[in-house]
Amino acid sequence: MSVHDALADFIRAMELEGIKPVEPVAQRLASGELIRFRCDGDGKGRQNGWAKLYLDDRPAGAFGNYRMGISRKWRVDSERTLSPQEREALQREWADAKAKRQEERDRSQEEASNDAADMWRAAQPASPEHGYVDRKRLDPAPLRQIDGVLLVPMYDVEGRLWNIQRIWGDGKKRFLRGGRTEGLFCMIAADQLRGAICIGEGYSTMSAVTRSSGLPSIVTFSSGNLGTVARIWNDLRPDLEYTICADDDPELVDNPHVRKNVGLEAAKAAAYEIGARLALPPQKAA
Repeated sequence: MSVHDALADFIRAMELEGIKPVEPVAQRLASGELIRFRCDGDGKGRQNGWAKLYLDDRPAGAFGNYRMGISRKWRVDSERTLSPQEREALQREWADAKAKRQEERDRSQEEASNDAADMWRAAQPASPEHGYVDRKRLDPAPLRQIDGVLLVPMYDVEGRLWNIQRIWGDGKKRFLRGGRTEGLFCMIAADQLRGAICIGEGYSTMSAVTRSSGLPSIVTFSSGNLGTVARIWNDLRPDLEYTICADDDPELVDNPHVRKNVGLEAAKAAAYEIGARLALPPQKAA
């Protein structure tokens, strides 16, 4: 069995369940990482499909679709025995595919970083009249704007600009395509750092936290990046007192296709891991 055969069998199994990607996913699957993708029937901008494939001695994986409420495990035919030569060839192909995918990812991230730097240099100071700035009561000073789009810089721990979150007046948000997001963050009121700091997902949320508490904040941009950034900062500055500010979305719990409160669970996990305080937003009135 080759990597190509394993990928073809896996994708065929997804399609038999009605999960039909509208974009090529084979190369991304070969990386061995969890991927998200748009499926036939998804609305514009939606990525309800997910999958992860392990190409080891006996290829196996899992896939699903949030909208359809599907979650399935998969493995190569149990009656098919791989010879030592087949296992060696499969592992070699998988390693090559992962290395190629990593090279492409590195190149894409470098290009996005260069684009981010060019965009940041060309941008103007953010206007207090920008729709999002005005509505969220943001301090425009740390931000920039280009062609009516608000720019939020995304740095690594060494201060390199890798990506930019673009925010339109109506609140739509986008990162630069192909750009790095893991381990990146943006600081609010860094000059006020004394002994305590808050960490949370959204720029407007953490701006409000800083405004109300007087403490500086770290923006992680997503729940998936929350734990990573919390670990980075705790390792870098173990002397600080951290508070993890959770995004609490209780309506997600009631969604039959999403069975957990992603923002709250990520915040709890991050707070537990680094020994931080956990702050919850006020409960919404019923």
